[in-house]
Amino acid sequence: MNEKKKVTLLPADRSVLFDVIALAVISALCFLLPFAQYSHRNSMYGFAGYLFLTGAKIMNGTVSVSPVPMLYIPLVLNILTICIAITFKKMKGKTGGILLLFAGILQMGFAVLSATQMTNVMQGAKKVEPAFGLTALAMLGLLIIIRAAHILYRNRSLNALDFMILPGALYLLINNYFPMAGLFIAFKNIDYRVGILRSPWCGLDNFRFLFKSVDAWLITKNTLLYNGAFIVIGNIVGIAVGLCLANLLSKRLLKTYQTSILLPQLISYVIVAYIGLAFLSNEAGYITKTFFGDKVVNFYTNKKFWPFALIGINTWKGLGYSSIIYMSSIISIDRNLYEASSLDGANKVQQLFHVTLPMLKSTIITLLIMQIGRIFYSDFGLFYQVPMNSGMLFEVTQTIDTYVYRMLTQLNRIGMASAAGFYQSMVGLTMVLTANWIVRKFDPDNAMF
Repeated sequence: MNEKKKVTLLPADRSVLFDVIALAVISALCFLLPFAQYSHRNSMYGFAGYLFLTGAKIMNGTVSVSPVPMLYIPLVLNILTICIAITFKKMKGKTGGILLLFAGILQMGFAVLSATQMTNVMQGAKKVEPAFGLTALAMLGLLIIIRAAHILYRNRSLNALDFMILPGALYLLINNYFPMAGLFIAFKNIDYRVGILRSPWCGLDNFRFLFKSVDAWLITKNTLLYNGAFIVIGNIVGIAVGLCLANLLSKRLLKTYQTSILLPQLISYVIVAYIGLAFLSNEAGYITKTFFGDKVVNFYTNKKFWPFALIGINTWKGLGYSSIIYMSSIISIDRNLYEASSLDGANKVQQLFHVTLPMLKSTIITLLIMQIGRIFYSDFGLFYQVPMNSGMLFEVTQTIDTYVYRMLTQLNRIGMASAAGFYQSMVGLTMVLTANWIVRKFDPDNAMF
């Protein structure tokens, strides 16, 4: 007798994925559903998604719907998803699962991004809100993601533990990668009357204006010099404190010191700013009253004081994190190396330079590459909150991050702020690649990639 062919409800390999085809077709049909709803004279009107593909004038021409080019991408993704589902039996399960995963992520991401643009594309309309059509499109994208994860799991490309990182990975994509689509703002002259998408392109004008201004040199210099000092001083102090903690014999004292050193890391810079104000206020500050008496000393206008103060505060706040990392690495060093060096006549200082630091090389290099990658970034709270946004201190506290914030909140120059952020990101990426290339050239074993 011929054996009956086993039918799998949700196939994961060598089959046509009819369920995925159905999801893609339903996703395409979502364009017949309302993508936006508009309140007019106590009545609610819904506007189908296909109107946002071609553009239209509705409500007797009083409301203009602008075309949204990004909405063509979900349609193209639906066609690609159908093609992948049909040809899935001819490809490896892992390959098909990865392709479907990216298709689902992009569909969901563009649906969410389009929901944020409805107000900009419906000119003349008030109280515009995204409708359930976009919600359905996003949910179908999520179902495709889940189906792709199921395929990868069945093909042993994912295991149960990998699913634990999916929420964090999804958050990372939504919070860190999807906003990268907004980089085009740096090349536009934003006109609030027509919205971001319909604003005219200006090429590199925002970058030219940024680099020709005095601010470009100031924010670049401050960001690089401060971060250079943070890296050097932070690592030296972190190694020293980590070495001291690793040599403590009392476990109770070790836990006490670890906790007390790590506490500043958990404190918000808003609280740090008011702690600093309690010490430095010219009216009732502890330092002012204790050391200067009735003499009026305004630290918040003293430019010479703040570079040292900011470096000290950053070192104090980040000391717990770096020292514990170095302490963990020092504890893991084989004790036999110290005993052998001691028998050879090495003292503690010689052991530090010939045993401890060479064994810490990989940890130091890894932390340095990560820190160099962020050398063009500054801690916004440190440079904005702690100096209390004092205009007299801009010359020594203005960095790229605070510059972008002030351009947005005070001058409403979105294009300029985006250009500065783009410049910051590209230099940061270049620094990471350069640092890793140098390490890989001289010590390939300790390179990150």
